[in-house]
Amino acid sequence: MNKPKTDVEHIARAFPSPKGSRPARSLTYHCSGHIYRAVIGQPRRQCVGASGAPSHGKTARRPGPASGSMVLSIVATQAAVEIWSREPARDWPNPSLVAHGAVLNIDYLDSSDVIAS
Repeated sequence: MNKPKTDVEHIARAFPSPKGSRPARSLTYHCSGHIYRAVIGQPRRQCVGASGAPSHGKTARRPGPASGSMVLSIVATQAAVEIWSREPARDWPNPSLVAHGAVLNIDYLDSSDVIAS
């Protein structure tokens, strides 16, 4: 029997994506003055006590309330990072596009820290 984490990662790796893109396990990013964390297999969450402009080089990243439906896939492309969610995606576009400059942290499934080139 497969572990749930393995199943979620398998779905994320198999998710249709453009050539040259890379699947990710999680993404922390800022949007509209807030910080959000998306993890495959979990709902996207707004981080509590965090703002889009880190003070003193650190941001609080405690998970807060769910801010969307379950994340199916996170894909880093040359243009942006795409977050694909289970429908209904609630108040988020599907996919949500995150500019590379808004990314605070990304954990790739292949464990490399370079954004798709």
